Parts: sequence; structure tokens; C-alpha cells
Amino acid sequence: MSTPVTSAWHVIVPVKSRFRAKSRLRPPAGVARADLAFALAMDTLSVVREVVRADRVIVVTEDDLVSAEMARHDITTVPDPGRGLNGAVREGLHEATRRDSRLPAAVLLGDLPALRAEELSAGLRACAATESALVPDREGSGTVLLTHHDATALAPRFGRGSAARHARRCTVLQLDLPTLRHDVDDIGSLERAIEMGIGPWSSRVLDPTARRTA
Repeated sequence: MSTPVTSAWHVIVPVKSRFRAKSRLRPPAGVARADLAFALAMDTLSVVREVVRADRVIVVTEDDLVSAEMARHDITTVPDPGRGLNGAVREGLHEATRRDSRLPAAVLLGDLPALRAEELSAGLRACAATESALVPDREGSGTVLLTHHDATALAPRFGRGSAARHARRCTVLQLDLPTLRHDVDDIGSLERAIEMGIGPWSSRVLDPTARRTA
């Protein structure tokens, strides 16, 4: 069943350069970390494109391949100012406000290779019911999705232990949406994502190591 595309949100996805991303992730033998980092982001963004209209997707990146791939889908990327993850998110929020300050904003991590469109859609619907919300990662300490009805009021505090910092100003939503809450930072989380069923970009990079199960 297809998931309807919505224009109700600006969805901001920060994507670090493939050459600097995923420093904690030791890929399987024969797989370049840069290639895998790029694939993780592309699988995430492919699902975002299923759910969110192209002109509402804001990708903040310095990676030329990411920008080129997004251009193929009529998504204009925003240059990463080089001030870390929170700086990239703030740049995306500024762009969201510039485009249409009336729309709510959501920040989604770019390393969710098992993400399903129906779970992203369900997550955004759940977040819409409260002024500001966060969806923690599977372990509960990180943040995979952060939203606010007023983009100018969203305050990113990403980094280790970000869920506790965001929870001071946001409603915590412990949603039963495993593919939304499964980010990949190390080989263990990558293996679990493979078991859940990763997207085609990551499958191609990892083949024959990975086998899509869904």
C-alpha cells in the first residue's frame, strides 16, 4: 500500500560528507566506509521522498554526490556551514522559515537505512498532535526525529545523550515504530538493520554481505 505524499511539514535531513561520516562504524571487509555512509543517507532520503513533497524536503550537506542525487529529484540542498550537526540543523531551520514560516518543521536523522514510509508517516502524525516532540532512538538516549509547530522555536541539541536535553522542552514519544527508531552508528546496529530489511542503496553496497529480508 502506497503512502500518500504530504506537504504538511518541512523535513530537514542533515547529511555529513561521506568522507567524514560514520567514524564509529567499521564496515565489513571490502566495503568502503564512505560508500556505506552515502548509501545509508540515500536509503533514508528515498523514504523521505515517498512521504514528503520535494519542495518541503531540506537536505543540509557539503557532499557533492548527495547534492547531485537530490537534484535528480528536484530537491535543492542547502550548504552545510561547517559548524557541526546542530549548526547544520539550524541552517535547515533557517531555510524552512525562509520558504514558508507557517509550516511546522521536523528534523530527521540521515542514517535510518531500514526506514519504512508508513512508519515515517505515522511518526510525523504522532508528532503533529503536540507542539514540540521528540522520538528517541531504539536505546532511548539519542534523538531520531525532532519537531516543532514553529520552526523558529525548535532548538537542536543533538549529540551524545541528546534525548534528555531535548526532553526538557519537548514531549517524548516512545513510539512502536522500530524502523524509524533504528539509526546505524556501529557494526552491531548495522547488523540489526540488515535483519530488519535495509533499503536498496545499502543492500547494493553490502552485497553479498547483506540480504534484504523485507
